[in-house]
Amino acid sequence: METDRFDSFVEDLLGEKIARPLIIVAASKIEDLLYLILAKYFLNPRKAGDDDLLNGDNPLSTFSARIKICYRLGIMNKDLFDILDKVRKVRNLCAHSIEFNVQKSPVREHLLELRKCVQQRSSFILAKERYFNNKFDSSFRELQCALIAICVVLVAINEKISKTEGIVDTLRISRK
Repeated sequence: METDRFDSFVEDLLGEKIARPLIIVAASKIEDLLYLILAKYFLNPRKAGDDDLLNGDNPLSTFSARIKICYRLGIMNKDLFDILDKVRKVRNLCAHSIEFNVQKSPVREHLLELRKCVQQRSSFILAKERYFNNKFDSSFRELQCALIAICVVLVAINEKISKTEGIVDTLRISRK
């Protein structure tokens, strides 16, 4: 992801003043980053534009499935898997609850766990320094920083993955 586009996304998150849309937008960005990672990791679909795994109502089109497959393929470690699963749980509460309050259970507990898991990570420390001048004036700002930090990690993972051409040895065997 280009720096300008990421900075624009961060500006949008920082401009958000309400927790529900903040969480939904950040989770959507995280889900999109997981899509980009998997699309690079997998061979291209048989027909151009017809991704029978990642799009629509297909096996890896859900947030949950993308988190799980990235972990099982060794793209992320267990800690990041747990963090993303917490984001998914909170996002689901946002999207599927009529009443959503970050101060009430179970949202409060999920967000506390999320903050605990993220605040010692170098991505969080760097995001806090870059976007918050090393201080928070509210738990909402700390949540913004945590979500930005998660996206930073996924952007870095995406940048490290090269588009796959497959496993040469196994493709050779499959031609026999």
